[in-house]
Amino acid sequence: MFYGIICGVATGGFIFFFKWLASKAEHASRFLYNLAKSSPLYLIIVFAALILSGVILFLLQKKIPEIKGGGIPRSEGVLRGVLSFKPVRTLLGTFFGSMMGFFAGVPLGCEGPAVLMGTCIGGICVNLSKNKTAWNRYVTSGGAGAGFAVATGAPLSSVLFILEEVHKRFTPMLLLTVSSSVISATLTNLLLCKASGTSPDFLELDLLKSFALSDLPFLLLLDVIVGLAVGAFDLSIALVSKFTARFNKYFKPWVKLIIVFIVTGILGFTFCEGLYSGHHVIADLVAGNKILSVTIALLIARFIMMLLVTDSGVTGGIFIPTLTLGALIGSVAAHLFMAMGMDAALCNSIILLSMCAFIGGTLRAPLTSTVLFIELTGQFTNLFYVALVVFGVYVVTNLLNQTPFYDMVLMGLEEHENSEKVYQEKLFSMRVSDNAFVIGKTVRDIMWPVSCVVLSVRRGDEQNDIGNVGEKVLSANDIITLKAKYSDEQELKNSLLGLVGKDSEITGVEQ
Repeated sequence: MFYGIICGVATGGFIFFFKWLASKAEHASRFLYNLAKSSPLYLIIVFAALILSGVILFLLQKKIPEIKGGGIPRSEGVLRGVLSFKPVRTLLGTFFGSMMGFFAGVPLGCEGPAVLMGTCIGGICVNLSKNKTAWNRYVTSGGAGAGFAVATGAPLSSVLFILEEVHKRFTPMLLLTVSSSVISATLTNLLLCKASGTSPDFLELDLLKSFALSDLPFLLLLDVIVGLAVGAFDLSIALVSKFTARFNKYFKPWVKLIIVFIVTGILGFTFCEGLYSGHHVIADLVAGNKILSVTIALLIARFIMMLLVTDSGVTGGIFIPTLTLGALIGSVAAHLFMAMGMDAALCNSIILLSMCAFIGGTLRAPLTSTVLFIELTGQFTNLFYVALVVFGVYVVTNLLNQTPFYDMVLMGLEEHENSEKVYQEKLFSMRVSDNAFVIGKTVRDIMWPVSCVVLSVRRGDEQNDIGNVGEKVLSANDIITLKAKYSDEQELKNSLLGLVGKDSEITGVEQ
Protein backbone atom coordinates (compact mmCIF):
# COMPACT_ATOMS: atom_id res chain seq x y z
CA MET A 1 0.00 0.00 0.00
CA PHE A 2 2.86 2.38 0.78
CA TYR A 3 4.47 1.96 -2.62
CA GLY A 4 1.05 2.09 -4.30
CA ILE A 5 0.08 5.36 -2.59
CA ILE A 6 3.42 7.06 -3.32
CA CYS A 7 3.21 5.99 -6.96
CA GLY A 8 -0.45 7.05 -7.20
CA VAL A 9 0.11 10.55 -5.83
CA ALA A 10 3.09 11.13 -8.14
CA THR A 11 1.20 9.78 -11.16
CA GLY A 12 -1.97 11.72 -10.34
CA GLY A 13 -0.11 15.02 -10.19
CA PHE A 14 1.94 14.38 -13.32
CA ILE A 15 -0.98 13.18 -15.47
CA PHE A 16 -3.16 16.10 -14.34
CA PHE A 17 -0.48 18.48 -15.62
CA PHE A 18 -0.14 16.40 -18.80
CA LYS A 19 -3.90 16.54 -19.50
CA TRP A 20 -4.01 20.27 -18.80
CA LEU A 21 -1.14 20.92 -21.21
CA ALA A 22 -2.73 18.63 -23.82
CA SER A 23 -5.96 20.67 -23.70
CA LYS A 24 -3.94 23.89 -24.18
CA ALA A 25 -2.16 22.30 -27.16
CA GLU A 26 -5.52 21.40 -28.72
CA HIS A 27 -6.87 24.94 -28.25
CA ALA A 28 -3.73 26.41 -29.80
CA SER A 29 -3.97 23.96 -32.69
CA ARG A 30 -7.58 24.92 -33.45
CA PHE A 31 -6.67 28.60 -33.35
CA LEU A 32 -3.74 28.16 -35.75
CA TYR A 33 -5.78 26.11 -38.25
CA ASN A 34 -8.46 28.82 -38.30
CA LEU A 35 -5.82 31.53 -38.64
CA ALA A 36 -4.07 29.73 -41.51
CA LYS A 37 -7.29 29.65 -43.53
CA SER A 38 -7.00 33.42 -43.98
CA SER A 39 -3.76 33.34 -45.97
CA PRO A 40 -2.10 30.97 -48.50
CA LEU A 41 1.25 31.84 -46.92
CA TYR A 42 0.05 30.71 -43.50
CA LEU A 43 -1.26 27.51 -45.07
CA ILE A 44 2.17 26.73 -46.56
CA ILE A 45 3.83 27.45 -43.22
CA VAL A 46 1.43 25.08 -41.43
CA PHE A 47 2.11 22.18 -43.80
CA ALA A 48 5.86 22.81 -43.61
CA ALA A 49 5.57 22.70 -39.81
CA LEU A 50 3.56 19.47 -39.98
CA ILE A 51 6.17 17.79 -42.18
CA LEU A 52 8.91 18.99 -39.85
CA SER A 53 6.93 17.59 -36.88
CA GLY A 54 6.81 14.19 -38.57
CA VAL A 55 10.58 14.24 -39.11
CA ILE A 56 11.29 15.35 -35.52
CA LEU A 57 8.99 12.67 -34.12
CA PHE A 58 10.73 10.05 -36.25
CA LEU A 59 14.13 11.13 -34.88
CA LEU A 60 12.73 11.09 -31.32
CA GLN A 61 11.31 7.59 -31.79
CA LYS A 62 14.60 6.43 -33.28
CA LYS A 63 16.37 7.64 -30.13
CA ILE A 64 13.67 6.33 -27.78
CA PRO A 65 11.91 3.41 -29.55
CA GLU A 66 9.78 2.69 -26.45
CA ILE A 67 7.53 5.68 -27.25
CA LYS A 68 6.43 4.43 -30.67
CA GLY A 69 2.70 3.86 -31.03
CA GLY A 70 0.04 3.70 -28.35
CA GLY A 71 1.27 3.50 -24.78
CA ILE A 72 -1.09 0.71 -23.67
CA PRO A 73 0.46 -2.18 -25.67
CA ARG A 74 3.97 -1.15 -24.56
CA SER A 75 2.81 -0.95 -20.94
CA GLU A 76 1.14 -4.35 -21.19
CA GLY A 77 4.41 -5.85 -22.44
CA VAL A 78 6.43 -4.23 -19.65
CA LEU A 79 3.97 -5.25 -16.93
CA ARG A 80 3.83 -8.84 -18.18
CA GLY A 81 7.64 -8.93 -18.28
CA VAL A 82 8.01 -9.55 -22.03
CA LEU A 83 9.27 -6.04 -22.92
CA SER A 84 11.87 -3.79 -21.32
CA PHE A 85 12.08 -0.01 -21.01
CA LYS A 86 14.05 2.78 -19.36
CA PRO A 87 11.58 4.69 -17.16
CA VAL A 88 13.05 8.21 -17.17
CA ARG A 89 13.76 8.56 -20.88
CA THR A 90 10.49 6.81 -21.80
CA LEU A 91 8.58 9.21 -19.54
CA LEU A 92 10.13 12.30 -21.12
CA GLY A 93 9.95 10.93 -24.66
CA THR A 94 6.27 10.00 -24.31
CA PHE A 95 5.47 13.43 -22.88
CA PHE A 96 7.09 15.44 -25.66
CA GLY A 97 6.15 13.04 -28.46
CA SER A 98 2.49 13.11 -27.44
CA MET A 99 2.44 16.90 -27.24
CA MET A 100 3.67 17.12 -30.83
CA GLY A 101 0.74 14.99 -31.96
CA PHE A 102 -1.79 16.93 -29.87
CA PHE A 103 -0.52 20.27 -31.20
CA ALA A 104 -0.76 19.03 -34.80
CA GLY A 105 -4.29 17.74 -34.19
CA VAL A 106 -3.59 14.05 -34.82
CA PRO A 107 -6.65 12.06 -33.61
CA LEU A 108 -5.03 10.63 -30.51
CA GLY A 109 -5.97 10.70 -26.83
CA CYS A 110 -4.24 11.17 -23.48
CA GLU A 111 -5.02 7.76 -22.01
CA GLY A 112 -2.35 5.69 -23.82
CA PRO A 113 0.50 8.06 -22.93
CA ALA A 114 -0.97 8.39 -19.42
CA VAL A 115 -0.81 4.62 -18.92
CA LEU A 116 2.77 4.42 -20.21
CA MET A 117 3.90 7.44 -18.19
CA GLY A 118 2.22 5.99 -15.10
CA THR A 119 4.17 2.79 -15.73
CA CYS A 120 7.35 4.87 -15.96
CA ILE A 121 6.58 6.72 -12.72
CA GLY A 122 5.98 3.35 -11.05
CA GLY A 123 9.38 2.22 -12.33
CA ILE A 124 10.95 5.31 -10.77
CA CYS A 125 9.06 5.00 -7.46
CA VAL A 126 10.03 1.34 -7.04
CA ASN A 127 13.62 2.51 -6.51
CA LEU A 128 12.47 3.38 -2.96
CA SER A 129 12.48 -0.36 -2.28
CA LYS A 130 15.59 -2.32 -1.39
CA ASN A 131 14.18 -5.24 -3.36
CA LYS A 132 13.00 -3.51 -6.52
CA THR A 133 13.38 -6.71 -8.53
CA ALA A 134 10.45 -8.27 -6.67
CA TRP A 135 8.33 -5.14 -6.33
CA ASN A 136 8.84 -3.71 -9.83
CA ARG A 137 5.88 -5.23 -11.70
CA TYR A 138 3.47 -4.63 -8.80
CA VAL A 139 4.30 -0.93 -8.45
CA THR A 140 4.47 -0.29 -12.20
CA SER A 141 1.05 -1.97 -12.53
CA GLY A 142 -0.25 0.49 -9.94
CA GLY A 143 1.25 3.38 -11.88
CA ALA A 144 -0.35 2.19 -15.13
CA GLY A 145 -3.74 1.92 -13.43
CA ALA A 146 -3.33 5.36 -11.86
CA GLY A 147 -2.53 6.91 -15.23
CA PHE A 148 -5.57 5.28 -16.80
CA ALA A 149 -7.80 6.44 -13.93
CA VAL A 150 -6.77 10.09 -14.19
CA ALA A 151 -7.01 10.09 -18.00
CA THR A 152 -10.51 8.56 -18.12
CA GLY A 153 -12.00 9.60 -14.77
CA ALA A 154 -13.04 5.97 -14.18
CA PRO A 155 -11.11 4.54 -11.21
CA LEU A 156 -12.94 1.22 -10.84
CA SER A 157 -12.65 0.53 -14.57
CA SER A 158 -8.94 1.29 -14.28
CA VAL A 159 -8.43 -1.38 -11.61
CA LEU A 160 -10.35 -3.90 -13.70
CA PHE A 161 -8.43 -2.87 -16.81
CA ILE A 162 -5.10 -3.76 -15.19
CA LEU A 163 -6.40 -7.05 -13.82
CA GLU A 164 -8.60 -8.20 -16.71
CA GLU A 165 -6.80 -6.85 -19.77
CA VAL A 166 -3.15 -6.33 -18.79
CA HIS A 167 -2.45 -9.26 -16.44
CA LYS A 168 -5.53 -11.36 -17.23
CA ARG A 169 -5.65 -12.57 -13.63
CA PHE A 170 -7.00 -11.45 -10.24
CA THR A 171 -4.78 -11.84 -7.17
CA PRO A 172 -5.12 -10.19 -3.72
CA MET A 173 -1.70 -8.54 -3.68
CA LEU A 174 -1.98 -7.16 -7.21
CA LEU A 175 -5.48 -5.89 -6.44
CA LEU A 176 -4.29 -4.14 -3.27
CA THR A 177 -1.30 -2.47 -4.93
CA VAL A 178 -3.22 -1.28 -8.00
CA SER A 179 -6.20 -0.10 -5.92
CA SER A 180 -3.91 1.91 -3.62
CA SER A 181 -2.37 3.66 -6.62
CA VAL A 182 -5.66 4.28 -8.39
CA ILE A 183 -7.43 5.66 -5.30
CA SER A 184 -4.56 7.97 -4.33
CA ALA A 185 -4.16 9.17 -7.95
CA THR A 186 -7.88 9.84 -8.24
CA LEU A 187 -7.88 11.81 -4.99
CA THR A 188 -4.87 13.83 -6.12
CA ASN A 189 -6.57 14.55 -9.44
CA LEU A 190 -9.83 15.60 -7.74
CA LEU A 191 -7.98 18.02 -5.44
CA LEU A 192 -6.04 19.55 -8.34
CA CYS A 193 -9.20 19.82 -10.44
CA LYS A 194 -10.98 21.60 -7.61
CA ALA A 195 -8.05 23.96 -7.10
CA SER A 196 -7.88 24.79 -10.81
CA GLY A 197 -11.63 24.94 -11.42
CA THR A 198 -11.67 22.14 -13.99
CA SER A 199 -14.02 19.16 -14.17
CA PRO A 200 -12.64 15.67 -13.50
CA ASP A 201 -15.58 14.01 -15.30
CA PHE A 202 -15.09 12.46 -18.74
CA LEU A 203 -18.67 13.37 -19.75
CA GLU A 204 -21.42 15.45 -18.17
CA LEU A 205 -24.64 13.55 -18.81
CA ASP A 206 -28.29 13.94 -17.99
CA LEU A 207 -30.22 10.98 -16.60
CA LEU A 208 -30.47 8.29 -19.28
CA LYS A 209 -33.74 6.55 -20.12
CA SER A 210 -33.71 2.93 -18.99
CA PHE A 211 -34.18 0.01 -21.36
CA ALA A 212 -37.13 -2.36 -21.08
CA LEU A 213 -37.70 -5.96 -22.16
CA SER A 214 -39.51 -4.67 -25.25
CA ASP A 215 -36.20 -3.13 -26.39
CA LEU A 216 -34.41 -6.52 -26.50
CA PRO A 217 -34.67 -6.88 -30.32
CA PHE A 218 -32.81 -3.58 -30.77
CA LEU A 219 -30.14 -4.56 -28.24
CA LEU A 220 -29.59 -7.96 -29.85
CA LEU A 221 -29.25 -6.24 -33.23
CA LEU A 222 -26.78 -3.81 -31.64
CA ASP A 223 -24.77 -6.87 -30.49
CA VAL A 224 -24.38 -7.98 -34.08
CA ILE A 225 -23.65 -4.50 -35.48
CA VAL A 226 -20.96 -3.64 -32.92
CA GLY A 227 -19.47 -7.13 -32.98
CA LEU A 228 -19.11 -7.04 -36.76
CA ALA A 229 -17.68 -3.51 -36.53
CA VAL A 230 -15.03 -4.71 -34.07
CA GLY A 231 -14.16 -7.59 -36.41
CA ALA A 232 -13.90 -5.20 -39.37
CA PHE A 233 -11.72 -2.85 -37.30
CA ASP A 234 -9.29 -5.59 -36.25
CA LEU A 235 -9.18 -7.06 -39.78
CA SER A 236 -8.60 -3.67 -41.41
CA ILE A 237 -5.67 -2.87 -39.13
CA ALA A 238 -4.12 -6.27 -39.86
CA LEU A 239 -4.55 -5.82 -43.64
CA VAL A 240 -3.07 -2.30 -43.64
CA SER A 241 -0.11 -3.54 -41.61
CA LYS A 242 0.48 -6.42 -44.05
CA PHE A 243 0.17 -4.08 -47.05
CA THR A 244 2.71 -1.53 -45.79
CA ALA A 245 5.04 -4.33 -44.67
CA ARG A 246 4.90 -5.85 -48.17
CA PHE A 247 5.92 -2.52 -49.72
CA ASN A 248 8.22 -1.47 -46.89
CA LYS A 249 10.75 0.07 -49.27
CA TYR A 250 8.12 2.74 -50.03
CA PHE A 251 6.54 2.95 -46.58
CA LYS A 252 9.53 3.73 -44.41
CA PRO A 253 8.75 4.74 -40.80
CA TRP A 254 9.48 8.41 -41.48
CA VAL A 255 7.27 8.33 -44.59
CA LYS A 256 4.35 6.91 -42.59
CA LEU A 257 4.69 9.63 -39.96
CA ILE A 258 4.83 12.41 -42.55
CA ILE A 259 1.76 10.99 -44.33
CA VAL A 260 -0.19 11.04 -41.05
CA PHE A 261 0.77 14.64 -40.31
CA ILE A 262 -0.06 15.77 -43.88
CA VAL A 263 -3.46 14.05 -43.87
CA THR A 264 -4.07 15.61 -40.45
CA GLY A 265 -3.35 19.03 -41.96
CA ILE A 266 -5.74 18.39 -44.84
CA LEU A 267 -8.49 17.47 -42.41
CA GLY A 268 -7.63 20.52 -40.32
CA PHE A 269 -8.57 22.76 -43.22
CA THR A 270 -11.48 20.73 -44.62
CA PHE A 271 -13.11 18.68 -41.84
CA CYS A 272 -11.72 19.63 -38.44
CA GLU A 273 -14.22 17.37 -36.63
CA GLY A 274 -12.10 14.42 -37.78
CA LEU A 275 -9.15 15.60 -35.68
CA TYR A 276 -8.15 15.45 -32.01
CA SER A 277 -9.07 12.73 -29.52
CA GLY A 278 -12.79 12.69 -30.29
CA HIS A 279 -14.00 13.65 -26.83
CA HIS A 280 -15.84 16.63 -28.35
CA VAL A 281 -17.48 14.34 -30.92
CA ILE A 282 -18.86 12.06 -28.19
CA ALA A 283 -20.22 15.09 -26.32
CA ASP A 284 -21.90 16.43 -29.48
CA LEU A 285 -23.44 13.04 -30.29
CA VAL A 286 -24.91 12.76 -26.80
CA ALA A 287 -26.22 16.34 -27.08
CA GLY A 288 -27.89 15.47 -30.40
CA ASN A 289 -25.83 18.01 -32.36
CA LYS A 290 -24.89 15.72 -35.27
CA ILE A 291 -27.15 14.88 -38.21
CA LEU A 292 -26.90 11.41 -39.78
CA SER A 293 -24.91 12.47 -42.88
CA VAL A 294 -22.28 14.24 -40.80
CA THR A 295 -22.11 11.26 -38.41
CA ILE A 296 -21.44 8.86 -41.28
CA ALA A 297 -18.81 11.18 -42.77
CA LEU A 298 -17.14 11.45 -39.37
CA LEU A 299 -17.19 7.69 -38.93
CA ILE A 300 -15.45 7.17 -42.29
CA ALA A 301 -12.89 9.93 -41.73
CA ARG A 302 -11.96 8.85 -38.21
CA PHE A 303 -11.85 5.18 -39.20
CA ILE A 304 -9.36 5.95 -41.98
CA MET A 305 -7.30 8.11 -39.63
CA MET A 306 -7.24 5.31 -37.06
CA LEU A 307 -5.81 2.95 -39.68
CA LEU A 308 -3.11 5.46 -40.64
CA VAL A 309 -2.27 6.38 -37.06
CA THR A 310 -2.02 2.82 -35.74
CA ASP A 311 0.15 1.69 -38.67
CA SER A 312 2.47 4.72 -38.47
CA GLY A 313 3.21 4.41 -34.75
CA VAL A 314 2.56 8.06 -33.89
CA THR A 315 3.09 8.61 -30.16
CA GLY A 316 -0.29 8.89 -28.46
CA GLY A 317 -3.32 6.99 -27.23
CA ILE A 318 -6.14 5.37 -29.19
CA PHE A 319 -8.47 4.46 -26.31
CA ILE A 320 -10.61 7.62 -26.57
CA PRO A 321 -10.48 7.62 -30.41
CA THR A 322 -11.71 4.02 -30.24
CA LEU A 323 -14.51 5.09 -27.88
CA THR A 324 -15.37 7.77 -30.45
CA LEU A 325 -15.68 5.18 -33.22
CA GLY A 326 -17.99 3.15 -30.98
CA ALA A 327 -20.13 6.22 -30.24
CA LEU A 328 -20.39 7.06 -33.96
CA ILE A 329 -21.42 3.47 -34.76
CA GLY A 330 -23.99 3.71 -31.96
CA SER A 331 -25.36 6.96 -33.35
CA VAL A 332 -25.83 5.44 -36.82
CA ALA A 333 -27.44 2.37 -35.22
CA ALA A 334 -29.76 4.60 -33.18
CA HIS A 335 -31.04 6.29 -36.36
CA LEU A 336 -31.69 2.85 -37.84
CA PHE A 337 -33.50 1.69 -34.71
CA MET A 338 -35.68 4.81 -34.62
CA ALA A 339 -36.73 4.08 -38.20
CA MET A 340 -37.68 0.60 -36.93
CA GLY A 341 -39.83 2.06 -34.15
CA MET A 342 -37.46 2.57 -31.20
CA ASP A 343 -38.24 5.36 -28.75
CA ALA A 344 -36.06 8.39 -29.63
CA ALA A 345 -35.41 8.94 -25.91
CA LEU A 346 -33.16 5.84 -25.95
CA CYS A 347 -30.69 7.33 -28.46
CA ASN A 348 -28.15 8.47 -25.85
CA SER A 349 -28.30 5.12 -24.09
CA ILE A 350 -27.63 3.34 -27.39
CA ILE A 351 -24.71 5.66 -28.24
CA LEU A 352 -22.99 5.19 -24.88
CA LEU A 353 -23.70 1.47 -24.79
CA SER A 354 -22.25 1.03 -28.28
CA MET A 355 -19.22 3.08 -27.27
CA CYS A 356 -18.44 0.89 -24.27
CA ALA A 357 -19.25 -2.36 -26.08
CA PHE A 358 -16.95 -1.41 -28.97
CA ILE A 359 -13.96 -0.72 -26.72
CA GLY A 360 -14.79 -3.86 -24.77
CA GLY A 361 -14.75 -5.82 -28.01
CA THR A 362 -11.41 -4.41 -29.15
CA LEU A 363 -9.86 -5.12 -25.75
CA ARG A 364 -11.73 -8.40 -25.23
CA ALA A 365 -12.42 -7.05 -21.72
CA PRO A 366 -16.19 -7.22 -21.11
CA LEU A 367 -16.04 -6.63 -17.34
CA THR A 368 -14.00 -3.44 -17.76
CA SER A 369 -16.32 -2.03 -20.42
CA THR A 370 -19.44 -2.88 -18.38
CA VAL A 371 -18.12 -1.04 -15.34
CA LEU A 372 -16.95 1.83 -17.58
CA PHE A 373 -20.55 2.36 -18.72
CA ILE A 374 -21.74 2.48 -15.11
CA GLU A 375 -19.00 4.94 -14.09
CA LEU A 376 -19.59 7.25 -17.06
CA THR A 377 -23.37 7.34 -16.63
CA GLY A 378 -23.64 6.96 -12.87
CA GLN A 379 -26.62 4.61 -13.34
CA PHE A 380 -27.18 0.98 -12.37
CA THR A 381 -30.70 0.62 -13.79
CA ASN A 382 -29.44 -0.58 -17.19
CA LEU A 383 -26.94 -3.08 -15.80
CA PHE A 384 -28.62 -6.20 -17.17
CA TYR A 385 -29.00 -4.73 -20.65
CA VAL A 386 -25.45 -3.34 -20.62
CA ALA A 387 -24.06 -6.75 -19.69
CA LEU A 388 -26.25 -8.36 -22.36
CA VAL A 389 -24.80 -6.15 -25.11
CA VAL A 390 -21.19 -6.09 -23.89
CA PHE A 391 -20.94 -9.84 -23.43
CA GLY A 392 -22.91 -10.39 -26.65
CA VAL A 393 -20.31 -8.35 -28.55
CA TYR A 394 -17.60 -10.38 -26.81
CA VAL A 395 -19.20 -13.59 -28.11
CA VAL A 396 -19.53 -12.23 -31.67
CA THR A 397 -15.92 -11.04 -31.78
CA ASN A 398 -14.67 -14.41 -30.53
CA LEU A 399 -16.72 -16.20 -33.18
CA LEU A 400 -15.04 -14.02 -35.82
CA ASN A 401 -11.69 -15.33 -34.53
CA GLN A 402 -9.79 -12.07 -35.16
CA THR A 403 -6.68 -11.19 -33.17
CA PRO A 404 -7.48 -8.23 -30.86
CA PHE A 405 -5.78 -5.01 -31.91
CA TYR A 406 -3.83 -4.50 -28.68
CA ASP A 407 -2.60 -8.10 -28.78
CA MET A 408 -1.60 -7.59 -32.43
CA VAL A 409 0.50 -4.55 -31.55
CA LEU A 410 2.04 -6.24 -28.51
CA MET A 411 3.01 -9.32 -30.53
CA GLY A 412 4.69 -7.04 -33.07
CA LEU A 413 6.64 -5.21 -30.34
CA GLU A 414 7.65 -8.48 -28.68
CA GLU A 415 8.80 -10.00 -31.96
CA HIS A 416 10.82 -6.90 -32.84
CA GLU A 417 12.52 -6.65 -29.44
CA ASN A 418 13.15 -10.35 -28.83
CA SER A 419 13.69 -11.68 -32.37
CA GLU A 420 17.45 -12.19 -31.93
CA LYS A 421 17.24 -13.95 -28.57
CA VAL A 422 17.78 -17.71 -28.34
CA TYR A 423 15.48 -19.42 -25.82
CA GLN A 424 15.86 -22.65 -23.90
CA GLU A 425 13.80 -24.50 -21.28
CA LYS A 426 15.05 -25.87 -17.98
CA LEU A 427 13.86 -26.98 -14.54
CA PHE A 428 15.19 -25.13 -11.50
CA SER A 429 15.01 -25.87 -7.79
CA MET A 430 15.45 -23.31 -5.00
CA ARG A 431 14.93 -23.09 -1.24
CA VAL A 432 13.06 -20.08 0.19
CA SER A 433 15.38 -18.04 2.44
CA ASP A 434 14.43 -16.37 5.71
CA ASN A 435 12.72 -12.98 5.15
CA ALA A 436 12.26 -13.71 1.44
CA PHE A 437 9.69 -11.67 -0.52
CA VAL A 438 7.48 -14.72 -1.20
CA ILE A 439 7.01 -15.67 2.47
CA GLY A 440 3.38 -15.34 3.55
CA LYS A 441 2.11 -15.10 -0.04
CA THR A 442 0.38 -17.71 -2.15
CA VAL A 443 2.13 -19.09 -5.22
CA ARG A 444 -0.49 -17.60 -7.55
CA ASP A 445 -0.07 -14.17 -5.93
CA ILE A 446 3.59 -13.95 -6.96
CA MET A 447 4.62 -12.36 -10.25
CA TRP A 448 7.16 -14.95 -11.28
CA PRO A 449 9.49 -14.14 -14.19
CA VAL A 450 7.79 -14.47 -17.55
CA SER A 451 7.40 -18.03 -18.89
CA CYS A 452 8.01 -19.54 -15.43
CA VAL A 453 5.61 -22.22 -14.17
CA VAL A 454 5.80 -23.49 -10.57
CA LEU A 455 5.56 -27.27 -10.70
CA SER A 456 5.86 -28.25 -7.05
CA VAL A 457 6.48 -26.97 -3.53
CA ARG A 458 7.85 -29.11 -0.67
CA ARG A 459 7.80 -28.16 2.99
CA GLY A 460 11.38 -28.13 4.27
CA ASP A 461 12.81 -31.65 4.26
CA GLU A 462 9.50 -33.40 3.62
CA GLN A 463 9.49 -35.71 0.63
CA ASN A 464 5.93 -35.16 -0.59
CA ASP A 465 4.87 -32.13 -2.61
CA ILE A 466 2.12 -29.82 -1.39
CA GLY A 467 -1.13 -30.38 -3.26
CA ASN A 468 -2.98 -27.51 -5.00
CA VAL A 469 0.25 -25.54 -5.36
CA GLY A 470 -1.24 -22.25 -6.49
CA GLU A 471 -3.29 -21.71 -3.32
CA LYS A 472 -0.58 -22.61 -0.79
CA VAL A 473 1.11 -19.93 1.33
CA LEU A 474 4.90 -20.09 1.03
CA SER A 475 7.13 -20.34 4.09
CA ALA A 476 10.86 -20.19 4.82
CA ASN A 477 12.77 -23.32 3.77
CA ASP A 478 10.11 -24.38 1.27
CA ILE A 479 11.69 -26.01 -1.79
CA ILE A 480 10.24 -24.71 -5.08
CA THR A 481 10.65 -26.45 -8.41
CA LEU A 482 9.70 -24.52 -11.53
CA LYS A 483 10.05 -24.75 -15.28
CA ALA A 484 11.40 -21.68 -17.07
CA LYS A 485 11.83 -20.59 -20.66
CA TYR A 486 14.62 -18.02 -20.85
CA SER A 487 17.31 -16.44 -23.02
CA ASP A 488 19.61 -15.20 -20.25
CA GLU A 489 20.08 -17.63 -17.35
CA GLN A 490 21.83 -15.14 -15.09
CA GLU A 491 19.10 -12.54 -15.60
CA LEU A 492 16.49 -15.20 -14.76
CA LYS A 493 18.34 -16.23 -11.61
CA ASN A 494 18.65 -12.60 -10.48
CA SER A 495 14.88 -12.20 -10.84
CA LEU A 496 14.24 -15.39 -8.88
CA LEU A 497 16.69 -14.39 -6.14
CA GLY A 498 14.70 -11.18 -5.67
CA LEU A 499 11.71 -13.36 -4.84
CA VAL A 500 13.12 -16.30 -2.86
CA GLY A 501 15.99 -14.42 -1.17
CA LYS A 502 19.53 -13.58 -2.19
CA ASP A 503 20.87 -16.29 0.13
CA SER A 504 19.03 -18.97 -1.82
CA GLU A 505 20.89 -21.31 -4.12
CA ILE A 506 19.22 -21.91 -7.47
CA THR A 507 20.19 -25.15 -9.15
CA GLY A 508 19.24 -26.86 -12.38
CA VAL A 509 17.21 -30.06 -12.26
CA GLU A 510 17.41 -32.91 -14.73
CA GLN A 511 14.08 -33.52 -16.47
